[in-house]
Amino acid sequence: MAALVSQQRAAREANKQREKELAAVKVASQDIDFLALEFELDKKKAERALREHKGDLRETILSMVHDK
Repeated sequence: MAALVSQQRAAREANKQREKELAAVKVASQDIDFLALEFELDKKKAERALREHKGDLRETILSMVHDK
């Protein structure tokens, strides 16, 4: 049981660290608007996708096209 609690705590910490890293990524508002319009996403999802690809619009688009 203690191992499970420890694993859950570690997962929460890793998630918190990942969110901090993503929050530090700069993204352009026009890139968010472009993704939201062209891929029919809400702006929060478009922003998240950009942050996950380090603000690189090209890489974000490629990822979205290949994942479909």
